[in-house]
Amino acid sequence: MKKTFIHFLIIIVAFFFLFSCNKTKKTDSIYLTVDFSTPHYSDTFTDITYHWYLKKHLIQYNPDYKVFVHFWRDSKKMMLLQDDHDFPWNIENWKPGKELSYTHKDIYIPDFIDDFDLESTGKETITFTVGIWNPKVKNSKIVLYQKKLDFELRPAEYPELTYAEGWYPEEKFGYGIYDSWRWTAKKASIIADNVGQPLYLYIYGGVDKGVYPDQKVTIKINDKELETFIPKEGKFKRKYLLDKKILGQEDEFKIYISTDKTFVPTKVGKGKDDRELGVQIYLVNLMPVKTK
Repeated sequence: MKKTFIHFLIIIVAFFFLFSCNKTKKTDSIYLTVDFSTPHYSDTFTDITYHWYLKKHLIQYNPDYKVFVHFWRDSKKMMLLQDDHDFPWNIENWKPGKELSYTHKDIYIPDFIDDFDLESTGKETITFTVGIWNPKVKNSKIVLYQKKLDFELRPAEYPELTYAEGWYPEEKFGYGIYDSWRWTAKKASIIADNVGQPLYLYIYGGVDKGVYPDQKVTIKINDKELETFIPKEGKFKRKYLLDKKILGQEDEFKIYISTDKTFVPTKVGKGKDDRELGVQIYLVNLMPVKTK
């Protein structure tokens, strides 16, 4: 019953956003272009660069403006991803002829294309929309950029991951980074394809600070330790550059995630879960250093 209600709520919210996005205005006072640092693949990280060019007859500056960035799945009529952010201008910059570029790094494109679906073509079309709006004013959205983007499955040069020992089953409620996770035991391993080139390793995880404020997390590649750290907050993000030397000469290599402390939720007043838990891992991802 609870899951049914959640799914129903998601549908309502999706239609609300879709209806809201239709009530937008367009303007020719701002020219915006957008660049992605990687090809359009699902289950990847990318940098998004926004280039603003202010033209004549600018709309009046308002410090309450925000920038909305929406990725809509055309097939599902639902929002896949947002990169909403604060308005990048102040009144001193708000003049015709001004230009500004900025980059948002490591934006995660979810793994949303179902390659196990027999009817899937391995591609999906996303409507990518960027604009400005005033949260304090109803129907104030102004579209600056909109484009259809065709996303595909990751190609073979992006390593496949196999969750090996020390993992509990995945718990998934959506497509966002923090909408799905796997708990580790005290030590967990992942087997990854060695594609013979340097890789970026992304790990997003978390520990329960209410149980162990000083819980340590250790990340290793094969027998080489990358880092041991105590997360400053409950959730943590890590990005590592892995050169070919650390990956070794074999066709596969291993990623190890371990901790010095585990806990059983039922024994610490954290619900009815009687599993012995270590680290909550939301995402592990490997990407080639050069993707273009």
